[in-house]
Amino acid sequence: MSAIYAALRLLALLVLAPAVLSPQALAASSRWQPPQRLTWYWQLQGSIDNSHPVAAYDIDGFDTRAPEVAALHAAGKRVICYIDVGTWENWRPDAAEFPSSVLGADNGWPGERWLDIRQLSMLEPIMTARLKMCKEKGFDAVEPDNIDGYENDTGFPISAQNQLTYDEWVAQAVHSLGMAVFQKNDPDQVSTLAPYFDGALVEQCNEYSECSSFRPYLSAGKPVLDAEYEASLDPGFCSADINEGIMGALYDVGLDAATYKPCWDRTNPVVGIAAGKLTINQGALGVRLSCPSGQSFCDGTVALDTVRTFLVPSGVDHRIGPRPLVLGTKHFHLAGGQAVRVDVKLSRALLGKLGNARSTGVAVEVTARDAGGRRASSKRSAWLVLRAPRQ
Repeated sequence: MSAIYAALRLLALLVLAPAVLSPQALAASSRWQPPQRLTWYWQLQGSIDNSHPVAAYDIDGFDTRAPEVAALHAAGKRVICYIDVGTWENWRPDAAEFPSSVLGADNGWPGERWLDIRQLSMLEPIMTARLKMCKEKGFDAVEPDNIDGYENDTGFPISAQNQLTYDEWVAQAVHSLGMAVFQKNDPDQVSTLAPYFDGALVEQCNEYSECSSFRPYLSAGKPVLDAEYEASLDPGFCSADINEGIMGALYDVGLDAATYKPCWDRTNPVVGIAAGKLTINQGALGVRLSCPSGQSFCDGTVALDTVRTFLVPSGVDHRIGPRPLVLGTKHFHLAGGQAVRVDVKLSRALLGKLGNARSTGVAVEVTARDAGGRRASSKRSAWLVLRAPRQ
């Protein structure tokens, strides 16, 4: 019996082995997949302003404690961990762990020097520890900064291929920990990097005419988040970003909450209501609604009320009682650029109240809100055909 038991135990281990040996597959299936219409707020200095009605916050990984991340999660927000993977920062708690051989030229910001990303064996344990810090604090994603050193005077002969090798390692390391990752700038390497990253965060792509370079992300249904700093571009760049499908916002270069003007919060939400006659199909009245592509989403209610009826056989115009008859309401949630039929169920008792009406005028009213918390409403009238005229 012991031999049979041992054989069965070995068979069970072999069956379970694939699940045990594939943590990357498990992490990939559970990590956050950022939507293309991602509303976002970015702040790297000062006390975090948690009041913005957005879907995601991008904040500093070192300066943010786990309870802050948990509070944002409790408010229904995703949280992105900002860390620097391409430069050394002399004020970080792990600054002494970097060997002097990987420290290069000043990158223009006080206390920062470019890193020799070719020496991955030196940098890998330090950066892995930073990524694990993000994971342990509960972050959903990582924004790895300065992953375009090959385009700058770093003090090292970094090639475009060196940069791709490093950036792809960063993306894979983040994914292995179950978090999403955003490409930071580097428009020239988008076509190669887009399959490795879950979206892109870009700076001044309108100012430098680089926004179109990030279309591979949009084509793949991934978000492109654009931060512009030049006030003279406002509000014109918003129209360009909306037309491209980019989620843009105006910030101050210090990212200290002094300036924040998101493009998706500039106009009231608009929901399109299809024209034409209304018909009842299997006891439901269908209204076709659409959410324009420039909006992150349209969320609200469609309400249907009668206006007046036409009675048979006299055809006399006659109102049903002193008040309109409420036909029904239905909640809807549409992504930007989406159009769907919203069906409002009609009860038999309700239809009975229409008596011998052949058709009735219906007021279609839509109330909606968008990602910025703004609200608006729209109306239109249409004919509801209840039954075919007698021959």
